[in-house]
Amino acid sequence: MGLCSYLLIGYFYKKPSAVAAAKKAFIVNRIGDLGLALGVMLTFVQFGTVRYTELFTAIGPYVDLAREGRFAEIPVLIQLIPVLLMVGAFGKSAQLPLYVWLPDAMEGPTPVSALIHAATMVTAGVFLIARMYLVFVCSAWALPTVAWIGALTALLAATIGMAQFDIKRIMAYSTISQLGYMFAGLGVLTSVGAAFHVFTHAFFKASLFLCCGAVMHGFAGQLDLRKVSGLWSMTGWKIVVITMLVASLNLSGIPGTAGFFSKDMIIAEAFVTPVYGSPIIGWILLLTAGLTAYYTFRVFFRVFVGPVRFEPGEEWHGDEDAGTDLQTGHADQGGHGSASRATGSQGGFHPHAPRWAINTTLTILAVSSILVAGVYFIDRDQEGWIGSMVHASSANYESPYAHGAFAHSIGDEVVEERHTGGTFLGQNPHAVMFYISAVFGLVGIAAAWWLHYAGRTDAATSRADDLALTRTRVADWARHKWYVDEFYDFLICKPLWVLGFVFYWFDQLLVDGLVNLFGWLPRFVGSLVRPTQSGVLHGYAAGMAGGVGVILLVIWLATM
Repeated sequence: MGLCSYLLIGYFYKKPSAVAAAKKAFIVNRIGDLGLALGVMLTFVQFGTVRYTELFTAIGPYVDLAREGRFAEIPVLIQLIPVLLMVGAFGKSAQLPLYVWLPDAMEGPTPVSALIHAATMVTAGVFLIARMYLVFVCSAWALPTVAWIGALTALLAATIGMAQFDIKRIMAYSTISQLGYMFAGLGVLTSVGAAFHVFTHAFFKASLFLCCGAVMHGFAGQLDLRKVSGLWSMTGWKIVVITMLVASLNLSGIPGTAGFFSKDMIIAEAFVTPVYGSPIIGWILLLTAGLTAYYTFRVFFRVFVGPVRFEPGEEWHGDEDAGTDLQTGHADQGGHGSASRATGSQGGFHPHAPRWAINTTLTILAVSSILVAGVYFIDRDQEGWIGSMVHASSANYESPYAHGAFAHSIGDEVVEERHTGGTFLGQNPHAVMFYISAVFGLVGIAAAWWLHYAGRTDAATSRADDLALTRTRVADWARHKWYVDEFYDFLICKPLWVLGFVFYWFDQLLVDGLVNLFGWLPRFVGSLVRPTQSGVLHGYAAGMAGGVGVILLVIWLATM
């Protein structure tokens, strides 16, 4: 899978940024693979097998101990196995601290991003933890770490996405954030919620990426939300705008969409299952839900509606003067943009709307992202259709907090659960989260509408530019992705670069020096002896005479 990532991200092999992104993805994934390999090896050392059926049978007694909270009786090395596997999951699914490869992976073709980076490959880490869930519950550290890393990744990626201007890169950070939700769901013991979010996320995130790809293709590679606006008012872009709206509503978790139900299950369970006795993870996920709605509709209000303004991207190689005029370009009656001094297709840039193939694909994805919400209501006694599949798999685990938030009755007797789950402000989280998460999402959309749509007359500016917060150093840090890449470069890359040069000179001077010395000594001795074998007769006679003289001198000295 790491090789597939490398080849797909580096598809445009003549583009330096794509080549660098491919190498970055390959190297970061190798770090995760090290943890995965060590986890597999330790599994074999401890259990003598890596076959699922045999492993789950052997791990059974330890699962029972974990249910009772007796982690001290589980060997440390067995508890270490899921921690190592977790590192592999973090690498492949772009979680802290190994998430940095996924935003750069947007250098690959957009269909690759839509299929693999939104639906299949990057969710492999989620699948790994879910498939090995019985092993993970046997560790006192693994699932709490998964929950915290997932929640913090979701929040960090959301804050970065709010400050970016590249719409495809914003969707990349959105993917990282939603993957964080999935990991948090696994960590708070709702494998059903995590699996359901994997399922729903595939539909609306693929739709979001393809909508951005349609804009990129139609505007010659333009992805800057400050340079494209008003697609709704251009001929041929209605389907793209509508599908983008549907996908944005799903990502924002608005009631009635598939994204709402799957995200709600995870957030509610984060309050029910307090990690280390604290509901902080639930509040982090709620805050992230509001931020997600904001940055998603920031893209929608800036690019897909509003005043019609656009300029082509770097893939357009038209007349330079026409390109300059396009700073204030607008759409003509035919739906094509034209420069103020350009006429027809010869003088200026003309964006082209997607045709039936991409429109059909977008329509299918948009409709599906609404219809798949219905699986939440199928087989409700098993937590929906996805839940029925999870309950029949190794990801099935009955959380001790599942019914612990409130007492339940058996006949006339009220029975208290052994574990007491958390509440949301004294209420059942699963009952009130339908409304609370919806409020957070709607507030985020309202903020985006006010700051990026209402009263906007130009593509490049909005009310958000006038906020004092946007001119602070914190906002600048967010735009620079909190300088995480620079920090890694300073802390890891540069020291390794220096160390590489040290080892190079060590190899040149010591290792190669010793080898060269042992090769030079025979040549030096040979060069001293070589004149004695010149083939000149009188030279040999002189040598013999000298030798006799030396022998006589030695004899004379010995007899003195």
